[in-house]
Amino acid sequence: MTSHIHPSIGAMLNNARDWLTHEHSLFQSLNLEPSLLGKGKATFVMDLPAAFTGAEGVIHGGLMTIIMDSIFGLTVFTALEELKPIATINLRIDYIATAEAGARAVCAAHCIAVNDDIAYVSGDLKIEDDGRLLATGAGAFMVGTRGPVKGSRL
Repeated sequence: MTSHIHPSIGAMLNNARDWLTHEHSLFQSLNLEPSLLGKGKATFVMDLPAAFTGAEGVIHGGLMTIIMDSIFGLTVFTALEELKPIATINLRIDYIATAEAGARAVCAAHCIAVNDDIAYVSGDLKIEDDGRLLATGAGAFMVGTRGPVKGSRL
């Protein structure tokens, strides 16, 4: 897949992308590669390794959920004028098909709107080779959330 990263993407977004693809241990194991990053949109290609198969020998739905939640969240960052903390407040994933270990998948997401403190994202996860749909999803994200108070115990 050819990489199309919009030139206006800021240093903060590049840092978020780099953290996700290089520092996050789960995503390191997926060989996550950005193929499109632009205002309100993101697409990543990744491996679906055998370490994430369930009892039936297919990729566990939990991995698909983590992938989609993370890419949806990154997509929110691309839609914001300035980097702010976000948190998933609602996520719906509909599983359409199973995937075999070793397949390459594509997760594409689009930030539909940012209204007040809520961002809305939708997207899908497909097999790269044949375009077979694995899952679709939609999420809502709180924008500008506060982290834990320094020195507090959570």
